[in-house]
Parts: sequence; C-alpha cells; structure tokens
Amino acid sequence: MIFDYIKLGDCLELMQEIPDGSIDLVCTDPPYNIARKNNFTTMGRTGIDFGEWDKGFDPFLWLNQIPRILKKDGSVIIFNDWKIIGSIALYLEGLGLTIKDFLRWEKSNPMPRNTGRRYVTDFECAVWLTNKNAKWTYHNMSQSYQRPKFTFGVVGGKEKTIHPTQKPIALIEALIEIHSCQGDIILDPFLGSGTTAIAAINTGRHFIGYEKEQKYFDIALDRITAAKEAEK
Repeated sequence: MIFDYIKLGDCLELMQEIPDGSIDLVCTDPPYNIARKNNFTTMGRTGIDFGEWDKGFDPFLWLNQIPRILKKDGSVIIFNDWKIIGSIALYLEGLGLTIKDFLRWEKSNPMPRNTGRRYVTDFECAVWLTNKNAKWTYHNMSQSYQRPKFTFGVVGGKEKTIHPTQKPIALIEALIEIHSCQGDIILDPFLGSGTTAIAAINTGRHFIGYEKEQKYFDIALDRITAAKEAEK
C-alpha cells in the first residue's frame, strides 16, 4: 500500500481509493458547523466565522467509509463540537463500531469570550472507537493510570498558521502514541494545516491526508516538507 502522502480534494471521493482494512488509526478534526458572523473581531478578539468550509457540512456521510478501511484492531479518534459528538459516536456504533471512551482537550490558555455572561469555553472533545472484539492498541503513557484529559495551550507562536481551528502538534502526537505503534498508518481525511501528518512523522508513523481547501493544502505541504527535512 502507498502511504506518506496528502491529496487535494474531497475525502468522500478520495477515501474510496484506500484498500479495505488498511488503516491503523483514523485521527481527525472535521468541520464543526459552528461558524457564524459575530462582532468578536471588532472587539479585538478572535472571530468564529471560520469560513465556508465550516458551514453546511454533513458530519455523518464520510463516516460510512470507516468500517471498510479500518484494520480489525484499528482505532478511530474524532474531534467535534460537544453538541454533536455523541451523535457521531452513535452513528458509528450503528455501523458496527464500539465506543470506548470520550476524550477532552483542556486548553491551558482559552480564548475569553462573553466573560460577563457565560463560562469560558476551555475544552474540546473527541470520541475513541474500535471495531467490535478488537485487540486495540493502547499505550499507557502515564506513571499510573491514563486520564482521558490532555492539557495543551491553543496554538500560537511559530507553530500557528492561518488555519483558524488548528490543533497543537503535541496534542495529536500524544493521541497517536497512545493509540498506534511505530510504522502504523494514520489517516486524517480533514488534514487542514497538516498537523496530523506532522505528528505522524515526529512519532515514527506513516500518514495519509486529504484537504479540500487549496490554501490549507499548500500550508500543509510546506509544513510536512519541513518536518521531513528536520527528520533527516
């Protein structure tokens, strides 16, 4: 099987190229469908109108390919908005997968919004699933027991790109190291700025990634090239 590549295009089409039972870990952060106009930018804060790619997205259609491409003992980790993550988990359960745990990324430096009227949104969640009766990969990276909590700051500094919902490389590296082995193939159908592929490179895994937006694909390609050069 060919791996260590990214392609520009729609994952609904591109995932059909993946051979049956060939992916060790699907680790992805699809659109949340939460983008909308607001006045945060005029108030000196980050807006949440992320772009057209985060509007009108069907969060379920692409999931239908997962049972086919996932290895018998593979895992799936999907980030999404807390309002829909349970529905995604139940949809995959209906396709024959088993829900193992819900995970959370707690942000050490959350963006304050409407602090006088609401709680600060300081976390994002993900669901971990496997096939039924799988002998899934799980590496306990702690000294005792592994909590489903990952505390990392929102991306900033040199790591930050123009992608508005970019995940920290360290967060994805941690998930990959727990739920896969060196040499495994990691798939991200919504690659964005390339973070999952970079995390795969940094942890000795292989990767496949798809991205629909040209500007983010170009950023991902540059970042992946740099990560491969640094690896030499």
